[in-house]
Amino acid sequence: MQKIDKNNIKIILVEPQLSENIGTAARAMLNFGLESLYIVAPKQNHLSLKAIRASAGANSVLESATIYSSVEEAISNTSYVFACTVRKRDMVKPYCGPLELNNIFNSLKRKTNIGIMFGREKSGLTNEHISFADMILQIPTNPKFSSLNLAQAVAIIASEINRIDNKYDKKNYFKSNSVLAKKTEIIGFLNHLERALDISGFLKPKEKKKTMMINIRNIFTRSKLNKQDVQTLRGIITSLLRWPTGHKDRNIIKETNKIADGNNKNKQQRN
Repeated sequence: MQKIDKNNIKIILVEPQLSENIGTAARAMLNFGLESLYIVAPKQNHLSLKAIRASAGANSVLESATIYSSVEEAISNTSYVFACTVRKRDMVKPYCGPLELNNIFNSLKRKTNIGIMFGREKSGLTNEHISFADMILQIPTNPKFSSLNLAQAVAIIASEINRIDNKYDKKNYFKSNSVLAKKTEIIGFLNHLERALDISGFLKPKEKKKTMMINIRNIFTRSKLNKQDVQTLRGIITSLLRWPTGHKDRNIIKETNKIADGNNKNKQQRN
């Protein structure tokens, strides 16, 4: 499977009516690494203040955009063109969905210039526009409410293109620097919790205590607690035991410190 060259993918907005929609489309493009924007006969200036603000920082896409007077001119330097539409058309033209882009891109040479056309906000692409395309690219939507905002449609397709080179099933996108708690720390916390629950009267009746603690222990052992988590949880237990005025009572502080000592599960408990 070959990697795609995003510089060869041209997003073509055909006769967009509002400059802010051009700006939001540019934002969606840059979110997913696409920067080549072609605009056919825009009704408003793509570099207007509204467009710039709507792009939310994707100014570079707008500033490097190329303006064309017709679809024929815009696609003249491409070798394969998709026409994006949610409506079925009465014409003989192959259809594909966003998930099929991967296979189609891989069937083309890496240096192939690819155009993806999006139509006007109100009415989309005309049949004449679509007649210049090699493939109709259809986004599956609710048949009863299929209309998409221009930027939404661009974002969906751009995301699928981005998916080709980037795994979307990764579970570790945001890696934390926190260190998982050691088992001895977790056991110390669980012992602390057990003694606190004993004193509060939660672990009753006595014959159910073992099963209740197994269930509680399972809740926390499947949570992948880090060191800070354990410290925070133990602090919460101690604070609750001292509530509401125990933080001022030396005897209560002494007792809660004993409860907090989780190194000895069999330490004498208060009844």
